[in-house]
Amino acid sequence: MNKVTLLIFILFLNSCSTTSNEGVASLSESTTTSLVIVEEDYPVVLTQCLNEEKGYNIATPFDIEDLKTTISQLSNNKDEELKLGEDVNYCISKYNLWSDSSSANPEELAKLYDENLELAKCLREKGLNVPDPIQQEPKVDLSGLKEPKDDIMPLLQECGWQK
Repeated sequence: MNKVTLLIFILFLNSCSTTSNEGVASLSESTTTSLVIVEEDYPVVLTQCLNEEKGYNIATPFDIEDLKTTISQLSNNKDEELKLGEDVNYCISKYNLWSDSSSANPEELAKLYDENLELAKCLREKGLNVPDPIQQEPKVDLSGLKEPKDDIMPLLQECGWQK
């Protein structure tokens, strides 16, 4: 019970205090503020989103491993697991959590997504079972392929892939 009280107290202090990581303001005719979420807070943000926006009742995790354990115990069947996965993906996308996009420029990301969509299509036409990339992760996923790398590289080059 003592840990719970301490955790609530820390969360209360966190929500009352301001840190330099909470927003970035630009100086122009109109001031813009955007929320910057530090990676250590991702599990808390994900939990809050699931609770407040998707109706779950998940205790605030201590870290990502605690959250993974909690989430893995939430679903009792395949339908619940699929719904939970959709809800988690919604929150991750909405708050841009765990994004490893090398560019924050939406135009570049859209161009990369479109190019990789074409690459995946071309690879499928050449006989490889490659899924389409998603906008949040615009890379082509080749991890599920069983073909040797020496067989895949010529197909990638035929489809216009460049290192």
